[in-house]
Amino acid sequence: MIGQDSAGGHRLLAMTVHNIGFLLDRLGQDCHPLQFIRELTKNSIEAIERTGSDGVIVWDYEPVAFELEGIRRLSIVDTGDGMTGDEMVRFINQLSSSLGKQSLQGNYGVGAKIAAATRNPAGVSYLSWKNDQGSMIYLYRDDLTGQYGLKQWERADHSWTHYLPIEDDLKPSIIKDHGTMVVLHGRNNTDNTLLAPAGTPAPRRWITRYLNARYFQIPPNVQISCREGNLLVGGGADDLGTRRAILGQAEYLKRYGNTNGAMPLSGAVAYWWIIRDRDEDQTDPIEKYSGHLEASGHVAALYQNELYEMTTGRAGMSRLQQFGITFGYQRVVIYIQPNPDVRLMTNTARTSLLISNEPLPWAEWAAEFRQKLPAELKHFVELRSLICTKLVAIAPPWMARSRSTPTRRRAEVNPPLRALFDRRTE
Repeated sequence: MIGQDSAGGHRLLAMTVHNIGFLLDRLGQDCHPLQFIRELTKNSIEAIERTGSDGVIVWDYEPVAFELEGIRRLSIVDTGDGMTGDEMVRFINQLSSSLGKQSLQGNYGVGAKIAAATRNPAGVSYLSWKNDQGSMIYLYRDDLTGQYGLKQWERADHSWTHYLPIEDDLKPSIIKDHGTMVVLHGRNNTDNTLLAPAGTPAPRRWITRYLNARYFQIPPNVQISCREGNLLVGGGADDLGTRRAILGQAEYLKRYGNTNGAMPLSGAVAYWWIIRDRDEDQTDPIEKYSGHLEASGHVAALYQNELYEMTTGRAGMSRLQQFGITFGYQRVVIYIQPNPDVRLMTNTARTSLLISNEPLPWAEWAAEFRQKLPAELKHFVELRSLICTKLVAIAPPWMARSRSTPTRRRAEVNPPLRALFDRRTE
């Protein structure tokens, strides 16, 4: 019952966040350690698409800081539409705020703030040019309060500002009238953020490998390149390495997929490829490109041109076996693309896909795929099974006892057996 003090009307007291620093840190824990690479790259792609023209994205170290301080800080530069100082204050310093249209299937407005800021508490610098005017903001975590926010600078008249105008001597050469550079400062301002994080696969090309394995295809109007080489593992200052273009998994599968096909499943489409044994130069594509992308057998979900929930290594082998690939799984790739559905979305950290807030039905898809296994895959599996059976039959007793030695290596020990692995799958 409403008390007598009520006049009958009402207004809303909007909910606020009491401790935004804690919330960001907690959400950051849900992100993949390299998720910030995806988030910043995606922002740059969308900035280029808003221009309606072709554009360029470059992952490299920021040269000015290196010249002045001798510190290599990782940066991403794009030739997108850029932002004014006021726009950066609005979109960078507000959680769930985005230049793009927000939706449950599109932009959340939180990705880069969560993934990049929480792993760079010393700061993330945004330098952006729009209409040939440059501005800079500095997002960081205050050690005393544990809160994230923009650094403020005092003007000559003792007023304060959240952004500074910047001169063109800080502008990267690829930016003309518009574009943005984001610089990552790490956990303290002396960090070399170009270095590969501990435990990262292919450390000399860690950014290249992550982006190639994350994206199925790169938009045709966007060129992405990344610094790679010994600099990324602490090599000498004169060993600059090179920049390599990002192509995505699709290009690799197009070039080296010996056989491929598609199969409709309940609520999805399964795309599959068999990687051929030898390239034209007689090298194994898996061995040749394992440091550049996910070259060997694996399973992933395909959504909006990105790959989610990728299983590789032993986990990938196990999942491929569930899909019916019991032999030769090192050379089979399967991507499941869920049908468009308003209930289909990513989790906030964009590490997994959800349908009606439930995990993807991998077991059901695997069982259905296995039951309807394409003839080409069935033939491939049977051939690989036959090869393994022959190897076991003719292997010396000491090889049969050495179960810890991979079959592939056993064939390499005995050259006559190697020919069995060089057969084509046709």
